[in-house]
Amino acid sequence: MIQEKYNRRIFDEGTEEAIVNFSHLRSNVLSPVGISKDDNVLIIEPDSTSLVEWLKEQADSVTVKDADDLSHLQDKFNIIINLGHMTETPTTLKNLLEEEGRLVYALAEKDRLAGFVKKLLAEAGFDDIVTYRVSPDYLFTTEIFADDYTGGGAGDYLLIAK
Repeated sequence: MIQEKYNRRIFDEGTEEAIVNFSHLRSNVLSPVGISKDDNVLIIEPDSTSLVEWLKEQADSVTVKDADDLSHLQDKFNIIINLGHMTETPTTLKNLLEEEGRLVYALAEKDRLAGFVKKLLAEAGFDDIVTYRVSPDYLFTTEIFADDYTGGGAGDYLLIAK
C-alpha cells in the first residue's frame, strides 16, 4: 500500500516537498475519473511520485511526459491528466485522445483558471464537461462535491471533459 510505503519517508524527511511528493492523499482527486486496468493514461508533468505509482496500480498503461515531449507522441490515450496547471491547450490534447477519451484537469481556485479552461474545453469541442469542487485542495483532497454544491467552503476544481 502506498500510504505505508511512503509514510516513513515523509516522517524522516520532514519537509513540505516530501509530503507533496509522497502523500497517499494525492490520488484522491482522481477518484471521480474511474480509472481502470484497461485504460491507457497519459499524465503530464506530475509532481508526485506516489500519484504516478497509484496510477500504475490502477491502469496497465501509464505514460508520464513533460509538456515539451507531447509533440513526439504517436499513441492515443483514453485518459489524459493535467494537474495543477494548464501545460497545453485542450485543442492540442484532444488530438492525443481516443474517440471517447477523457481530458482531466485539476486546478487551484486561487489561480482562477477553471472558468477559463471550461471555455477552452468547449471551444475545443468537448461537449460533456463535468465539474467538481475538491476540498481542501486538489493536492490533498478529502472531500469532493458537485460544482453546484451550496454548502460553502473553498476548494479547487476537477474538470473531466469528454
